Amino acid sequence: MKFLKNIFAFLIPLLSMLIAFSIYLLISNVVDNYKTQISRDYSIVIVTTAPIEKDNINELAGIKVERIQALPNDKIIDNIKTNLSDNSIELLKQKLPNFYQIYLEIFPTSSELEEIKQTLLQNKNIKKVEVFYKNHNQVYLLLLLLNSVSFILFFIITLFAIIIIAKQIKLWFHEQHIKISILRLHGASILYSASSILNYALLSSFLAFLITTCFLYYVSNNMEVLFPLELHDIIDIQINLPLELLKIFLLSFCISIFTIFGVLLKYKITND
Repeated sequence: MKFLKNIFAFLIPLLSMLIAFSIYLLISNVVDNYKTQISRDYSIVIVTTAPIEKDNINELAGIKVERIQALPNDKIIDNIKTNLSDNSIELLKQKLPNFYQIYLEIFPTSSELEEIKQTLLQNKNIKKVEVFYKNHNQVYLLLLLLNSVSFILFFIITLFAIIIIAKQIKLWFHEQHIKISILRLHGASILYSASSILNYALLSSFLAFLITTCFLYYVSNNMEVLFPLELHDIIDIQINLPLELLKIFLLSFCISIFTIFGVLLKYKITND
């Protein structure tokens, strides 16, 4: 019974932290996938009085320009030529400005789009810039908000988990004070004296990792648990499960080990 009590004392805070971290990883993946997806579809339209080339615009607001695509004027003329004479069409061809679509490598934020717009308008040949960001901006900002909230939640739970684990270790040291003192008198190191609490922590870390693995596997294959089905039509959700599990594994054991060694170091300094 005492064994299970010690295990659960470590397991519950670790499990809470890892599940919060898993949710943060899932939302981060969704945000990254959405940014990649909309960066392919999104473009900035500019109107110029002179032809431009990609070599002249390599970067905007710190974001690399993937490509610049010219919009053929013939299509614009075809849409309105039924109401024009041949002379008017020829005159329109001579006077019609150049239209271009600028594609960026990543989707910019609202502030970056405003900076991009102002930068482009500084070019005397560019007469009009349309950024069209409102179509995607609301969903993108909502995802960024979810990502920030999930990270803050994970950070707070992690702090509480570390405090609870540290308190549990201190309590164990208090309960085992006489036993540890005897072992230390016979030359045992502080690490050897605390081997049982270290085993509890490592076993709890492994159990927390296994439970979180099951949780992450289930949610990654049933994303409607976190996100409505309507969002799946907008976002192609892809999770690199092995990589995320590696992050969770490292976090689980690192938090336990560093917390234990921190308390051990403090105990050693206090009692030596």
